[in-house]
Amino acid sequence: MWLITGICLVCCLLTACHDEEPIGGKKEKVEDWIVNCLYKEYLWNEEAKQQTPDKTSPEKLFYSLLSMEDGKTRQDGSHYYYSTIEKIQETKAIREESSYGFDFALYQVLGDMHDGAFYYGRILYVLPDTPAQRAGLKRGDWIFELNGARITPDNYKGLISGGAVTMRVSRSTALKGKNVLVEASMPVEENPLFLDSVLEVNHTKVGYLVYNQFKAGVDENQKDGTYDKQMLDVFKRFKAEGVSEFVLDLRYNGGGYLSSAQLLAGFLVPDKYKNSIFCFLEDNKGDKEGYKFAPTLGNNLNLQRVFVLTSSQTASASEAVINGLKPYMEVIQIGGKTEGKNVGSVLEEHAGWAMQPIVFRIYNAALQSDYKEGILPEARYQCDELDLEQNGDMLPLGNRNEFMLAKALEVIEGTEVQSIPERTACSADVLLQLCYNSLGRKQYPAVRIR
Repeated sequence: MWLITGICLVCCLLTACHDEEPIGGKKEKVEDWIVNCLYKEYLWNEEAKQQTPDKTSPEKLFYSLLSMEDGKTRQDGSHYYYSTIEKIQETKAIREESSYGFDFALYQVLGDMHDGAFYYGRILYVLPDTPAQRAGLKRGDWIFELNGARITPDNYKGLISGGAVTMRVSRSTALKGKNVLVEASMPVEENPLFLDSVLEVNHTKVGYLVYNQFKAGVDENQKDGTYDKQMLDVFKRFKAEGVSEFVLDLRYNGGGYLSSAQLLAGFLVPDKYKNSIFCFLEDNKGDKEGYKFAPTLGNNLNLQRVFVLTSSQTASASEAVINGLKPYMEVIQIGGKTEGKNVGSVLEEHAGWAMQPIVFRIYNAALQSDYKEGILPEARYQCDELDLEQNGDMLPLGNRNEFMLAKALEVIEGTEVQSIPERTACSADVLLQLCYNSLGRKQYPAVRIR
């Protein structure tokens, strides 16, 4: 059975999973709630029923019932699941995370002298009105000391949050630079609409949007709608300025809510398809429920193609947008292979616990869902801004010469270069290997249905 819905999501999903009415005169136990929900609604519920439950704690019970199809196996052989469970106060603590206001890539210093003991951090972007911005930190800055000490496996998380700290910062990997005092970290509410602009290429107006998370409102409150309203205003400006080409920058977007994905895709799809199916959600019974592109109040850009910038941090709802647009228009993906989260989840709360099991598989209108291993750009469009041999100098986001944006503009203006750039002088100071990306902590376990 295929049901068609718009941006208003089904509010009766998984009602059996969060029923706190008395059962036999008592409230449902947490352990019973977990088992009942997974046996009934979990995407791999039949496999869950065959598992041996570990009843020593709610967490162990939950994870003991999960399928190895849920999540990914790491290179070291360990497995991480997309389905999650945790105490509600812990969940809230993550949502209200204290931060200095920047995200970064971490590089391990290689060579006999260092023996992998030291790290360099490289800033990817800085949020406005944060300690990092007030200290003058910028995208592309290298950080190699915290309070006079080299960055190591023991202290690198001090780049994320903590008290006031002195960071030694340089524009190159040479051990020079200056000491910068950064105020104590603070709770940061990140606006997903990081940057928008209109560029002109060969008399063509090109819209550019850096969108870092699919969330409708402040504190992930779906009823708030602040950020979705801001997105509408942004596309009104794009429409008014006559944008006919578009670059959607999702390289730092770890996903979020389906409703915001429906809205964003609705602005980009050709106008004649604006009332069509964006995606189908398939449950464990094989039933599919259809979700249309969201109404855009006359601000659809009526594009024939769209450029999407991606990386290994691009996941979840970002991938749903890429996959959802493909049946209707040309999607030119530039960058790296995405994470590969082609599933959806629903957040449930009960007796002080928050559970987010995988309950749907996501398809586009052509019933395609074959991106569990990630979505890979065509060979000629593959690139990695964090590979120092390709991109030594990180220009500001939005600069038309910035590494990844420039590749999209080259295609638009017909000057596309087929080869990867040579190693730059900035990357030659020391031998480095990428080992961590702080954006990973922001990724959503799966597309959030509600």
